[in-house]
Amino acid sequence: MAPTMPDIDGLLARASQLGASAAATLPAAALVVEDRFAALCAAPHRCPSYGLAPGCPPHALKPSRFRVLLVEFRQLLVFKIDCPMTALMGPERLAITRRIHLIAATLETEALAGGWTMAKGLAAGSCKELFCPQQAPCVVLDQGLACPHSDRARPSLSALGVHFALLAETVGWPYEKIEAPTTTARDEAVMALMAGLVLLA
Repeated sequence: MAPTMPDIDGLLARASQLGASAAATLPAAALVVEDRFAALCAAPHRCPSYGLAPGCPPHALKPSRFRVLLVEFRQLLVFKIDCPMTALMGPERLAITRRIHLIAATLETEALAGGWTMAKGLAAGSCKELFCPQQAPCVVLDQGLACPHSDRARPSLSALGVHFALLAETVGWPYEKIEAPTTTARDEAVMALMAGLVLLA
């Protein structure tokens, strides 16, 4: 039997229970994927996690391939965690991003168990930095072993080319680009967000 709207409502409520500030659903076709966002991982300012994880470029699924696979999905559930901009410029960022991965992974698992035959979680940030910072190199890439954090780690939104600013605008979430560290009282009051999503077929 195909999933019904109460299942979606349950997933939205579950996102909140897991710590999301807000969650919403959209048609999967609303997700815009562009090559340029994945390219930013390498240039002009190379990401420290570039090449170090299976969920990051150049090992991650290419945006062109992701666009092809995206047509197999009907809906997406997107969620966010609101936080001060300054939190994302300091050590708190890692804990917030780990929570994003955990929410995405949990919703994916529960969606599959609830009858969605296909569910795929995506999250902000590199799994290498978040879960294996002391493990060099990645055992998945280096030895072909199973990921020791497969219950939490999910592919990077940026690596797949997701246009998140546009997605946030579509949902109606104010979106502030993460800039350089701030110092003024006004800047410290600026709110930002981290996000993830789950694709549903």
